[in-house]
Amino acid sequence: MNSLQRVSPWAWVPTLYFAQGIPYFIVNNISVLMFAKMGVPNGEMALFTSLLYLPWIIKPFWSPFVDIIKTKR
Repeated sequence: MNSLQRVSPWAWVPTLYFAQGIPYFIVNNISVLMFAKMGVPNGEMALFTSLLYLPWIIKPFWSPFVDIIKTKR
């Protein structure tokens, strides 16, 4: 009678990873477009864009310290 299918609780995981990648994608595209319109050479553009990625690069190193200092509540 009732043909509702149960959705697995793990179904939100791909959506979460996609949502986490959106800011990274936006920073990448906007910074490259901005630097290109400003006439920045490719070498400097790569340096400045890589500096913008720094928060994503160091997150695995500083997040355990944040978890130690602050509670989850």
